[in-house]
Amino acid sequence: MKSKPSNPLRGEATAMANSSTDSDLIDRLSDLPDALLITIISFLPTPIAARTSVLCRRFRHLWEASPSLELISKDYLFHSSAENFVAMANRALLNRNPSHPLQSLRLEVSHCDPCAKAMVSSLLARARSLDLRHLTMEDFWLSDFLPILPIVFTINSLRCLSLHLRSHSRQELNFPSGINLTCLRSLSLQLIAIDLADLNPLLSELCSLEDLYLRTTDTPKLSLSSQTIRKLKLIITNRTKNLDILELSLPSLELLHLEIQCNSGNLSHIYAKAPLLRKAVIKFSFFHERNASAVAGLLNCISHVEELSLHLVEFLQDENPIPILSGKDVPHFHNLKHLDVTLCFHQHNLAAVIMMLLNCPILKSLKLIFLTGLVRGKKREVWQSKLPQNADGNDRYAYFNNLHLEENRKEVIKLLSKKCSSKR
Repeated sequence: MKSKPSNPLRGEATAMANSSTDSDLIDRLSDLPDALLITIISFLPTPIAARTSVLCRRFRHLWEASPSLELISKDYLFHSSAENFVAMANRALLNRNPSHPLQSLRLEVSHCDPCAKAMVSSLLARARSLDLRHLTMEDFWLSDFLPILPIVFTINSLRCLSLHLRSHSRQELNFPSGINLTCLRSLSLQLIAIDLADLNPLLSELCSLEDLYLRTTDTPKLSLSSQTIRKLKLIITNRTKNLDILELSLPSLELLHLEIQCNSGNLSHIYAKAPLLRKAVIKFSFFHERNASAVAGLLNCISHVEELSLHLVEFLQDENPIPILSGKDVPHFHNLKHLDVTLCFHQHNLAAVIMMLLNCPILKSLKLIFLTGLVRGKKREVWQSKLPQNADGNDRYAYFNNLHLEENRKEVIKLLSKKCSSKR
């Protein structure tokens, strides 16, 4: 075989590439202004950003001016010691040049690290003087957090606050009064083994709050009231207690994501006042027959939504499946355009979907996903999917669009009704 003739241009390009040295690359970085280099460094985790100080003399202190800091006293990836944490906190925060703004601070301090815990108050006070905007405190024990709680809620420049708290034994968390966080837009609370006291006094003082994320465990009663919240993500996990009452009074709410997992099975009452709600995602795990009225009550409260995603995992103990929604409980969705339903589509639940179709006059799309419930018993075939087979030849997923056209809607209702009445 004849060899291909070599390309002289390609050989010249290869030679030029090989002639480049590391110093050329460093010189190219050196051509960038300090402000741009600091911005690039701010995207790195602080332990890695600190390592740029060995590149050259110019980089020695650039990382200390990063507007984003992560101070972690337990870093298993880099095996940071308490001494390294203290040194890094001193250089990057406590001795920070006031001309270098601090926008974001993430603190994670080991419960068994007394040196790091002793510095937290000083770090927060220094961050407050630098007009901190975003504060995240990860995996703090409540006993360590309570002494610094007043400092956190006096950082008036905060836009976003995220607190992840846990407790060895169940304790009650009470927020201080006289809070003046007038700029706070987003609040995230993850509380593990902590009894949440009344949150409404805190919400009433956060006059600019728009986004709330709340995750709590074993809460028997929860009431949320705010005039400003527009987006809410609420996750409730009750393993030992019943969730008796859930009340939401949020007149400005537009987006709702609600997840409830009640292993004990009792869910008495859900009330929601949200006249501006446009989109809702509702998820229930360990769903029992006695929860059906509470879910129906919630759906009637939010029947004006435009998009609805309903995800229910049934707890099926009996041999006969139960209806998630009975005909009289299915609300009329006059504004609903997009509906996603994920549940065990046995005969009764398919009938409920047909009823929802009849009650949604302007619905455009319908997505149905079959999900086997938590079945206990021998006759598992009772809960086999009743969905019609789709183009892929399976009956675990169905999608219908253009349902705002009357002929399409009638055809889908006829198809589902036929599957609902058919015997397997």
